[in-house]
Amino acid sequence: MTPVARHWRRWQRRWHRSVLAALRSPPALPPPTLPIASVAERQQPWLSRIYGWVVARKRAREAAAAVRIAPPLVPVLSVGNVTFGATGKTPCVLYLVDYVLTRSRRPIDGNGSNQKVPLMLARGYGDDEWRLLARRFPACELAVGADRVRVGAAKVQELGGDAAALSCVVLDDGLQQWRLAKDLEIVMIDALHPFGNGLLLPCGSLRELPHEALARADVVIVHHADLLGSDEQTQTLLSSLRSLLDAKRKPVIATSRMKVVALVPATQLLSPTSKSSLQAPVGHGGHVSLDGCMALVLCGVGNPESVQLVVQTLARWKRVEVEAFPDHHVFSDGDVQDVLQLTRELQSASDSHVVVVTTEKDLARSPHAMETLAQTLDLRVLQCELELLHNAQEVERLVDACLDGDSRLEERISNKP
Repeated sequence: MTPVARHWRRWQRRWHRSVLAALRSPPALPPPTLPIASVAERQQPWLSRIYGWVVARKRAREAAAAVRIAPPLVPVLSVGNVTFGATGKTPCVLYLVDYVLTRSRRPIDGNGSNQKVPLMLARGYGDDEWRLLARRFPACELAVGADRVRVGAAKVQELGGDAAALSCVVLDDGLQQWRLAKDLEIVMIDALHPFGNGLLLPCGSLRELPHEALARADVVIVHHADLLGSDEQTQTLLSSLRSLLDAKRKPVIATSRMKVVALVPATQLLSPTSKSSLQAPVGHGGHVSLDGCMALVLCGVGNPESVQLVVQTLARWKRVEVEAFPDHHVFSDGDVQDVLQLTRELQSASDSHVVVVTTEKDLARSPHAMETLAQTLDLRVLQCELELLHNAQEVERLVDACLDGDSRLEERISNKP
């Protein structure tokens, strides 16, 4: 492998990251001060206007013919977002499934039981999210495919077609699944980049105009709220979001953060005997040994900035560097060699031990590449889980009502636009 090829690949990664940064946030304004209420009136470039026109008609056509994939006693809980990229959808799905299992006191060791379990319905794009779901909850049912209506309905029929086996359906990336009738619509908003630059795809990061998407929301969760600079910024953002919601639906706005559970050597998770993706919590002692080391964040996720900010809190690092790859990137042999070379360069320049930190998604997506890196480097996997901060009880109350078939919730759902 020539140095030219290595530098070319690195330049491509830098270019990709700079383009995403331009799409996701306005350069002159911190994200929370973006005039969210005026996004709908912002003049869209002609490419974005065409995209918006197509989406509006597709949404109207599919929503008018939405179908249920499960019996009425099996509620469908959807988690989605208004923008592309990392907003915490998968962590929220993991949180929901764990909450449902805990609520029903369902064992999650995969040994089988007559108790009901959730059906996790994932799109399969990127080959990482569904692997993470399957690894974390082996006892639950899982269906994967871009056509969520078809694969979801087929899985329900496979399980008997009634409510005997399933407690609910948890739909990952479901906000734009208009063909699928849902009972609870949860929308994730990235606190650092709420609506990007305010433009629809392909000129921005918006999948839909915010006021059109959030009008369907039952729950809005502002993710990474702890990474904002102040409570004042958080309240400004929450106030702006409320102006876009349908008050008749009595929506709940909550905040969340990524709580660090562990920083685990990758070799432990790559071991054949490792069944669970969550290890013991990280204690203070685990942080001390990292003080003075250099951290290299290696990730192919939609928001590498948030991963970097979380890693910075784990120790008194000498420095934290980020080598960001495109979202859902599958690491190649060339990428592995690039990371090995970069680590050697950083270690030589800083005269410090380099700890390479990656995410669970990256490990799930590229286990062979990570195994190769772990043979040479101090590779550790950052394990986090979503923690609700503000209004956690209100969110859980709505989920409980949905699972219990609360008549008031059913009445509210029946009045959905």
